[in-house]
Amino acid sequence: MPNGNGASSVPESPSHRLLMTPELITKIIRKRLADGTYGPGTQLPSERDLSVEFGVPKWVVSRALRPLKDNGDLHSSVGRGIRVPDPQSLVPLPGIREIEQTLRSRIGDGTYAAGTWLPSATTLAAEFGVVLSTIHEALAPLKGEKLLASLGTLGTYVVDPQQPGVPPPDRASRTVAYVGKVLRERLSDGTYPPGSPLPTNADLSAEFDVASNTISRAISPLRAEGLVFSGLRRVYAARPITEPPGLASNATRVLDGDLKGGLDHA
Repeated sequence: MPNGNGASSVPESPSHRLLMTPELITKIIRKRLADGTYGPGTQLPSERDLSVEFGVPKWVVSRALRPLKDNGDLHSSVGRGIRVPDPQSLVPLPGIREIEQTLRSRIGDGTYAAGTWLPSATTLAAEFGVVLSTIHEALAPLKGEKLLASLGTLGTYVVDPQQPGVPPPDRASRTVAYVGKVLRERLSDGTYPPGSPLPTNADLSAEFDVASNTISRAISPLRAEGLVFSGLRRVYAARPITEPPGLASNATRVLDGDLKGGLDHA
């Protein structure tokens, strides 16, 4: 049966879930591009919708779409979703050298002032409509010329010629310790009630403007202390250990909810 996007629904079955690898989903979407199911200029279903259609977590869909984006078969941008390029109206995306020159100009004219932090690579990738690796390659020569420098997970900053080895202040919010402190406070004050799912790592990464591994490292000690625990697809705030006997454990309750709720929180 076709779904609302004109694509044939994928049947749900245990064997189907095992077979739906990123590589297979890439082939299916590539076939839909070739046969016109997703025509030039059209918007694809969201990654969440595709994850429901294929019966897989959203990260599997993200991985399946990546080679299509890298090859230029699909284009994604903030606020517009994933689209099929239209040769009749397509504005060429900037290349590595163009992005490098744009960043160089911004450093030169003070848009990115000496001694200040650059927007994150994720933010720049969204602005220019390119993948992260393109941003990293565009930044490399600027770092080689000592116009920019990076400091671990804190990010990249514009080097101040007067203090070349001194990073800018006020970037505590990008540290693992700071993110962990905020999450701990939210668990304590009820922002994340017991038994409720925390925002996804992707959502927290966007909120704190940090890499996903920074979020994972911040959550790790909270998990070790029993303040949070992991279900099949999400991290949850732990319920008090003083619950009356006979109630399901945290893990049992969440696993049951994940299985009943499908991929709503993937």
